[in-house]
Amino acid sequence: MKLSRRALGMGMLAATLLGAPAGVLGQESTPEASGSLLAGMGYPELRIQVNDEGFELPEQIEAGRTLIVFENVGQESRHSLLLALPEEVDRERALADLGPEAQEPPAWFLDATFPGFPGETLPGETSVAIVDLAAGTHLVIDNFTAVLEVVGTDATPEASQDPAAGATVGLYEYGFEISASITPGRQVWEVTNDGQEPHELLLAKASGPVTADQVVELLMNEGEDDGATPVDGGPPAVDIEPVGGVGWLSSGLTAWTEVDLSPGTYIALCFVFDPETGMPHVAMGMVDVFTVGDAGTPAA
Repeated sequence: MKLSRRALGMGMLAATLLGAPAGVLGQESTPEASGSLLAGMGYPELRIQVNDEGFELPEQIEAGRTLIVFENVGQESRHSLLLALPEEVDRERALADLGPEAQEPPAWFLDATFPGFPGETLPGETSVAIVDLAAGTHLVIDNFTAVLEVVGTDATPEASQDPAAGATVGLYEYGFEISASITPGRQVWEVTNDGQEPHELLLAKASGPVTADQVVELLMNEGEDDGATPVDGGPPAVDIEPVGGVGWLSSGLTAWTEVDLSPGTYIALCFVFDPETGMPHVAMGMVDVFTVGDAGTPAA
């Protein structure tokens, strides 16, 4: 079997932070916000547009449960994230620490709060996620940075009704706990970080059977020039295409995303880095493979 790396670039931010290759990811169409399930739930919206030079977004919004609508109008795939600065870090220091000369994340980076964000988004695509935003200075980060002030009278957002979810995903060190039954079709997923470290859910679909070990070997052997990494020596190649997910999420937090699943083999991945080794969590075993069948019963 050979696995194609064509669809597993980590985006410009991940290339900087993890020392991994940047690349354009293949992806099935993500829902336009106007036709999505999450967009019809009536939450306040934060619209962010990204191109190859930066973000366009409002200077400030109100704290609370918020629908993020993330539109990529550039030519590069985007694996962006959102964070709230620690109290001891002001915006001037943060922007300096994350400037174009930065070679690695600043010491305070993993002390930030990550409320969640839409997952990897291809050029011309729009991704959505519902997250809880607390008052404070936030940064939207890719290989460029924008400031978002979240204002409110309280430090934490008021409780809101949870979106109705068709499946749940728990994140922990180092793995995923995915609902025992997943029905094909468009649906809302509730993603909760039950671990002690920040994690993310990058959801991808494989064009054929693959194991978690083969996915890790694929990523660890990204330096090949032929676009595919041999795993067990035989054909055929397997393409892996992202189909949604939730960006970096801090411990104890929950966010919601929308996916549209057809029957097949799926992979859950986390590329958050370990502060001691710099290795992405996927290299530490945070990868899971499951199947969505016609009857909606996944098999590990």
